[in-house]
Amino acid sequence: MSTYEDIFVGAPGDLALPSFAQTVFRLIGVERFEERESGNYVDGQYFRSIGSAVEITVARTDDADLTGYRFWLSLSADGVDRPDSLDAPRIALIISSHGWRCFIPSSDWARTTWSGAGRIFEVS
Repeated sequence: MSTYEDIFVGAPGDLALPSFAQTVFRLIGVERFEERESGNYVDGQYFRSIGSAVEITVARTDDADLTGYRFWLSLSADGVDRPDSLDAPRIALIISSHGWRCFIPSSDWARTTWSGAGRIFEVS
C-alpha cells in the first residue's frame, strides 16, 4: 500500500524552484536529491529526494484552488498504513518556522468537490 500526503507552500514570487528545493531539503534533513524533468509538472521541472523511506517531490504548483501557494511538496511511502506516518505536519512546522506559510489540504483536495478544507501552518 502506498500512502501520500501533500504540503503547499507560499513563498515570494522571486524565489526560484531550485533555491526553494535546496533550502527545504536542507531544513528537513534530506541530504541527497536530484533535479528531474517531466511534462507532468509545471514548467517540466521538479526535485526528488534520493534514498529515503519517504519520497519527497518538490515542484511548482498551478492549482487554481490553491492561489497564494507557489510550491508543492508531495510525500509518499510504500507500506505505510497511516498518512500521519509521513509526518507532513512536522515538515510543515519546520518550513513555516523558516518564514513560509504552509497548507496541508484534506485528503480529497484533488477532487472537483473539494471543500477547501485543510490545515494552515502560519509563519512562526
